[in-house]
Amino acid sequence: MPHMITNRPAFNTLLLLPFLLSAACAGEPGARLELKPSVMAPEVFERVEIEVNGVPAAANPFDPESITLDLEAVAPSGKSLHVPGFYHSEFDRKIEGKGEVLTPRGEGGWRIRWLPIEAGRHTLAVTAIVGGKPTGQGQTVIQVAAGKRHGLARVEPEGKRYFCLSDGTPLFLNGLCACWYGRRGTQDYDDWLEAYQKAGINYIRIWMWPQAFGIEWDRGDKLHYRQDNAWRLDRVLAEAERRGIFVMLCLDYHGIFEVKPDYWGGNNFWTRHPYNATNGGPCQIQNEFFTSDEAKKLYEKRLRYVVARWGAFPNILAWEFFNEIDNEYAYLKHSDVVAWHRDMGRRLRAIDPFRHLISSSFTGGSERADLFALPEMDFAQYHSYNEKHPARMQAEKSARFYEKYGKPFFISEYGTDWKGWKPDTDPHFRALHQAIWSGAFTGSAGTAMTWWWEHIHTGNLYAHWSALSAFLAGTGIGKAGMRPAHFESVEGPVLPFGVATHDEALIWLLDRACDWPDGAMEANPASVTGAKVALAGVDDGLWSVEWWDTLSGKRITAIEATAADGVLRLQPPAFQADIAARLKKR
Repeated sequence: MPHMITNRPAFNTLLLLPFLLSAACAGEPGARLELKPSVMAPEVFERVEIEVNGVPAAANPFDPESITLDLEAVAPSGKSLHVPGFYHSEFDRKIEGKGEVLTPRGEGGWRIRWLPIEAGRHTLAVTAIVGGKPTGQGQTVIQVAAGKRHGLARVEPEGKRYFCLSDGTPLFLNGLCACWYGRRGTQDYDDWLEAYQKAGINYIRIWMWPQAFGIEWDRGDKLHYRQDNAWRLDRVLAEAERRGIFVMLCLDYHGIFEVKPDYWGGNNFWTRHPYNATNGGPCQIQNEFFTSDEAKKLYEKRLRYVVARWGAFPNILAWEFFNEIDNEYAYLKHSDVVAWHRDMGRRLRAIDPFRHLISSSFTGGSERADLFALPEMDFAQYHSYNEKHPARMQAEKSARFYEKYGKPFFISEYGTDWKGWKPDTDPHFRALHQAIWSGAFTGSAGTAMTWWWEHIHTGNLYAHWSALSAFLAGTGIGKAGMRPAHFESVEGPVLPFGVATHDEALIWLLDRACDWPDGAMEANPASVTGAKVALAGVDDGLWSVEWWDTLSGKRITAIEATAADGVLRLQPPAFQADIAARLKKR
């Protein structure tokens, strides 16, 4: 893990009148809660935000032992969905002095975020409990339309190699890390997310860490979650949702346990952490974060808040418990870390009504089989830095991790050097290009997710993603049955990679002379001519073959070829560095 220093909806009163009358006439004991949904006729998988007024006061709105607000949504099928509510504050933003400044807008209040997952008539009942006693209720009926939204991220159920959406639509991740903002705060994400959408990028990773989106990390934060950072995350997730971009949300990172400054002179937040006994927390030492019953209880309360506030975002790909937790194994015991992931994974699964995926991560080059083998971990991941030959590395890791765990796998951080952006070692961005493109041809669930996002944005290097997006459009990437291709023979100086079913294949040929760092300084590599590959395990008969330029994302030529005895023999046109093909049985 490298380090870098770096509205409320308007409501239509006339539309709300039937809803408010229903809540007012329900006849529940205690206060009558006034409910104002952002959408009165939502579609399936359309997030609905409900402002709840009239909630009784409590000593601490962030502590569920003090107060809870919960929604029980009963669907037409009879299934009941339990959704926790959360305390919320609004802010206005501006750039002032050294960075983004947030100014509170009005007083805080209560919200519930609900995501309908089936069409038809839903009965919604909201209950407030203070000090263990019901103190307010409200209810209504909302009609949900079918719509055309594809739903939430899931593990593809047949092959379990890729992700898909609720309706079965394949979800191959084409993305990068974008873990925190710089000086301009959330306005950085305004620019980045717009660029990502234009490039066909559909995935990013965000950290809830002290210098960006963390809500409980400093002295005084225990059960008093930072509303400014929570608002920032609201805004970024909503903008990502609007642009069709999925997010893996990392809930914590290793630096909360460190006491010594690292390579960059920071990332040592244990002395300030609210769970530290010196700050009034339950942990005398760092490892007690994972073993102390009181610490686990505190963390479970935070999980409830996280689920309540962000669980209804359909573009949450996954909750990631920790970034590179083994960075701090000088203070932590691995077996306790694994047991904690098992227990917290079960707890998170139990309270998340939308069943988002769950994972965690280790340092570059680390593999911890006992954690990824947990049934509570839905997929495995790997961080790669300073490794040569990114395409071959990705192929080897994808095959081995899938064989070991039978779960989706992708490289969730990639860089040529963990110490910094080093374009002098990759002046033509071949390592970057090969890490991105090889993910689609090695059985990985996504591209290698590159680090150094600010430099990528400054250099406007998005063509590598947009070209891949154009190539993959309309293909079967990620569908059930797609697996790494088998090449019976290879002629010429090329490394072949591919994924295939019996009637479709995607292949990518890399010039061995340009397999980074080989040929890294060569601006104009010699053309590869006369290469041949034989793709095995396909249906006999006539196939369409489209050869694509991987830098422009455009088709070079389209021909036909005939497969015989389960083998399709291919000869690409002359190319430099790499070339890709889309193959389809006629």
